[in-house]
Order: sequence, then C-alpha cells, then structure tokens
Amino acid sequence: MSFDDLIKLGVGSLFLAKEKVEEFIEEARKKGELTEKEAKELIEKLTKESEEKLNEIQKMIKEEVKRQLKELGVATKEDVEALRKEIEELKSLLRNDKE
Repeated sequence: MSFDDLIKLGVGSLFLAKEKVEEFIEEARKKGELTEKEAKELIEKLTKESEEKLNEIQKMIKEEVKRQLKELGVATKEDVEALRKEIEELKSLLRNDKE
C-alpha cells in the first residue's frame, strides 16, 4: 500500500464516520430528541471540526514527509531552486568577466 493510499484511506474513514454521525443526528431529530435547528447546528459543528482535524492531519503528514526527506538527504524543491539561482548568478558573473 502506497503513502497516497494510506492518506486516502484515512480521509475516506473520516468522511465515512461523518456520514454515520449525520445519520445518527438525523435519526435523533426524527425521534424528536433534537430539534431541526439543534440537528443542523450539531452537523455544522461536527463538519467544521472534521475539516479542522483533516487540515491538522495533512499538515502533520507534510511535516513528517519533509523531515524524512531531509533525513534521507533528498533535495527539496526549495533546495533545487536555490541551486538554480546560484548557477544563474555564477553564469552572469562569468559572462561579465569575459566582457
């Protein structure tokens, strides 16, 4: 299973859990245990919290990937761009020296 598959599995699980909670809330509303307004507010609150948790998980995953790549010595996009900029500056200096 690839890293992307694991992320998709986690995100899918979050959405599945959200759907189950929404079904539970809807059933409670139908039974009169919650008003329409309470059910709507609860669903909105849970949706917002789920999105926040998903964002936190994505941030944690990105940070961990960066850490692992750094530990392995793999150049990042920023590293490559910095080298590219340095090379261009050196080329410019060499051109100026020839003139």
